[in-house]
Amino acid sequence: MKKRLHISIVMALLTSGCSNTPTHPSALPLCYDNKEYGLVFFLPASWQGYSVLLQQWEGISYSPAKDATAVTAQGPMIVLRNPQWKADDPYQDIPIMVFTRSQWDSDKQGRFGIGAGGFDEEMWHNQKYVFGMSSRYNAADDVKGWKEAADIVEQNHAANSMPRLYPQ
Repeated sequence: MKKRLHISIVMALLTSGCSNTPTHPSALPLCYDNKEYGLVFFLPASWQGYSVLLQQWEGISYSPAKDATAVTAQGPMIVLRNPQWKADDPYQDIPIMVFTRSQWDSDKQGRFGIGAGGFDEEMWHNQKYVFGMSSRYNAADDVKGWKEAADIVEQNHAANSMPRLYPQ
C-alpha cells in the first residue's frame, strides 16, 4: 500500500520559557511549545536551530468482507528534527503523534492500526489530546542520534509523569 504523507516544514521558534510547562528537566534548556494542542516538549542545547515538520499519521483498518484496507482515522504528527540532519546523513527524528481522546480510545480498542509492527505508546495527555509515539520510532539503530532521541523522549515523559489512560 502506498503511504500518503503530507509534509510542511516550520522553523522552530525558540523561547526562553514555555507557558503551561510540566516539570522542567534542567538538562533540556530548549522548549517547543505548541499552543494549538497544548504540547510542551523540551530539547537539549545541542538541538539549537532544530526544525519542526508537520506531517500526518493515518490509521488503517482491514475489512475482511471487502478484503481491503482503508484509512479510517488520521491526525497530525509533529516531527522534531535535529539541526545536524542532512538527507545523505540523517539524524533520528522525534515524531509525536497527536490523537483526540476518541481516536486514542479507538486505537487502543484495535479499530485501526498505524504503521507496520510495534504499537503506539502514550507519552502523556491533556484534556483534549493524547501525545503518542510508535514503539518503533527509533528502531533503526544505525541512524545517528537514535539513543539521544530515546533519552530526550524519556526525560520528557518523566517531566510529564501522569497515569496513562490505558496502562500497559
